[in-house]
Amino acid sequence: MSMLSRLTGKRVEPGDVVGVIEEYQPGPGTYVDDGVIRASVMGVVVVNESSRVVEVRPHKSLRTPRRCTSALGVVTSVRHDLVVASLIGEVSLKPHPRFMGEYSGIFDGAIPIQLISEEYVKDIYEYYRVGDIVVAKIVSSSNPYTLSTKGPQYGVIYGLCSKCGGLLVSESNKTVKCQSCGSVEPRKASIIQPTRLPLSRLRYSIWRR
Repeated sequence: MSMLSRLTGKRVEPGDVVGVIEEYQPGPGTYVDDGVIRASVMGVVVVNESSRVVEVRPHKSLRTPRRCTSALGVVTSVRHDLVVASLIGEVSLKPHPRFMGEYSGIFDGAIPIQLISEEYVKDIYEYYRVGDIVVAKIVSSSNPYTLSTKGPQYGVIYGLCSKCGGLLVSESNKTVKCQSCGSVEPRKASIIQPTRLPLSRLRYSIWRR
């Protein structure tokens, strides 16, 4: 029995290694990253030795981004007219903010400059930086998803200090403050208190993506 055959039935999460393309072909629920086959969904590994195909069969209850719901994401790129984020999971804002759970796959979102704020945005870097953890509304129906952060409940919840690398938390609707050095930086910050969405409640180390 091969090592990969012994993985059959193993539970995996998005990004976990399930094989290499020199030995197997990627099947449903997987993607190839520099010659390595990784899971793209949460599920169990299934290996077909006769066809040399490895796949990941998702759990029955999938959680995927849905239009008009709120999502938690990590900003991965900031351009002059667009903010790109990796979506982590669903957030419910009523009756109070709470993290509903991680998505069952890898999904991306983008905030066009016109959907960042209700005010005119002159310098996008005054609103978002790479590494910011944001709450956004999903306004489209397919991946990559269009996001909006218009409204006081949407925006940055956490970030990384540009001076010391410490944890930034929202201080006002336009600033975040470092918990280590006290530095204050401009952001489009959410009015949601960080204690409502504590980092310790998230299963992922969300900055690893």
